[in-house]
Amino acid sequence: MEKKWQQHSGMVIDSKNNFDVINCQICGFIHVIPLHCDQKHDEFYQEEFYEGKEEYIKNHCEDLEWWSIEHNERYDHFEKLLNFEKRRKLLDIGSGPGYFLKVGKGRGWDVTGIEPGLPAFQYSTETLGVNVINTLFSSKNYLDFGAFDVIHMNNVLEHITDPEELLRLTQKILNQDGIISITSPNDYNPLQVVAREHLKKAPWWVSPEEHVNYFNSDSLSNLLKKIGYRTVYRTSSFPLEIFLLMGDDYLDDRKAGRRIHAKRKEFDLAFERLGKTKQKREIYDKLAELNMGRQFTVYAKKAI
Repeated sequence: MEKKWQQHSGMVIDSKNNFDVINCQICGFIHVIPLHCDQKHDEFYQEEFYEGKEEYIKNHCEDLEWWSIEHNERYDHFEKLLNFEKRRKLLDIGSGPGYFLKVGKGRGWDVTGIEPGLPAFQYSTETLGVNVINTLFSSKNYLDFGAFDVIHMNNVLEHITDPEELLRLTQKILNQDGIISITSPNDYNPLQVVAREHLKKAPWWVSPEEHVNYFNSDSLSNLLKKIGYRTVYRTSSFPLEIFLLMGDDYLDDRKAGRRIHAKRKEFDLAFERLGKTKQKREIYDKLAELNMGRQFTVYAKKAI
């Protein structure tokens, strides 16, 4: 029998490498077709994802001051929304090099990561000493991890061939007053569309071999609502496409990309060093209302 998730219908908005990107009326969000088969998808993230990305962990280490601020802001928000004082348990699905877990552990959280990529798993366990399991989160093992007060996913859902199923599994292991936090690239946002038309470039964000889904905060919130979650907070991040519109074309130049990233970091760090975190968050929250920002984050709880 054909899986429901393989039935799609919607306008084709882009095509690349024998994949179409459709605004799917069945799913309620933009994704590629055809979808990858489950076996090839799993093998890619376990064996190939970190190939050619040797600088990923190195760059992460260089950005630790900035990342630490970002991570602590997120834990601050979790603690505000949870409204209880017991020791809190967090599951980070796709935990990468493990620094988000390390920050939580330092704050007294009971943290667990799930990371299929061997280089990131080894770094997080051997160098940082955090609790990470080298596997993929799936219907076969989700009950093995226990129950959690927070489930966190950063740049994960865009890679998943069946995000609805994954989110339904998270709901089963999230405690009743718990929080799910999802960050994803904000692709097809208004600034990207303007930059694409202005620079007459192909959609550089479309990478169908890796990115299967292209959410925004509305489409993700709608999917969460369908599953039985209610969105409690949305925010965004710096709109990097502004640099493209000002003439800084970083798309095909890694060194230029790092320079642009450094400018973005300085913008954020300036607020932090002056103790103006609240003002920075207000900027990004307002950008989220406009569907702008390079990434968006949605926090949700189970619907009552």
